Amino acid sequence: MAESTGSIEFFARYNSWIAARTMDINEGTAPKDVARFLIAVREDADRKAFEILGINLKEIDAYSDTATKNLPKGSYMELVSIYKTLGSADVEEVVNRASYAREELKPFAKAYLLRSALEKLGLDHYITRKNRAFAGNGGTTKSDGQVPFQSQGIVFTAKYGEWISIKKMSIDGRTKPEEVAAHLSSIRMACERKSAEILGLDTGILESYAADMTANMRKSAANLEKITRALDEAGAIKAAEDSCKGDQSLSDAARTYLFSIMLRNLKLDLEVSPDTLMDMFPGLKIPKPRGRMPGQKKRQ
Repeated sequence: MAESTGSIEFFARYNSWIAARTMDINEGTAPKDVARFLIAVREDADRKAFEILGINLKEIDAYSDTATKNLPKGSYMELVSIYKTLGSADVEEVVNRASYAREELKPFAKAYLLRSALEKLGLDHYITRKNRAFAGNGGTTKSDGQVPFQSQGIVFTAKYGEWISIKKMSIDGRTKPEEVAAHLSSIRMACERKSAEILGLDTGILESYAADMTANMRKSAANLEKITRALDEAGAIKAAEDSCKGDQSLSDAARTYLFSIMLRNLKLDLEVSPDTLMDMFPGLKIPKPRGRMPGQKKRQ
């Protein structure tokens, strides 16, 4: 049996939600398997953040399904047309219903609408487990629903090579939903960047190109159109190719990661972002990582 060299764990218990994923890492573990596992954790965390805030996701999914029905699939440019509808009466009505008329939730409902529409168009805004980079990779994942603590809390720990990440949050009756969403957002972002690196991408090349491309840009339909057009331009194609370091199976992942970084630089949310959370909940204090598991007693 190969000796363990690391592990990744994600456990969550919050109201009726329970999540449990663990991965043991040894010398024979393929990096792509580790990346795929981190993406699975990312997917657990990102959608749940919207749900915990109180967004009616079914309401928005139904609308985006109708809104994209007659749009060409597979074109990032169609996201621009969806973005331009965000101020329309129809969208405002959907957003109002989905956020239960709570003003502080409306930016997140709009973020989810853009993300939902993109998915209906058959496009990714992050590297998914369905990406062709993972063809033939399954990974060693345990998901038996067993959470090693009885109290409510969310724990993410990772040790892989020199990378160590520990994000722990205890939850009690005083914990606000936005605090939980912020913690999940932090886990999502850590998994997103690290999974791209472990997959084999030179993220520095992509982030440098994205920074140059979006310099001095603000969030707008015109700038969203510019970055979507840029994906097919020589500079972006070269940056994506260089970031793959000769592994052409990573080309789709490189393009997707580049797009996600440019979106982030524009501050155009398709996720629950910590910055927007702090804008909409001025009193929000993002909890600092705890040093022990939720419910675990401090050693005397």
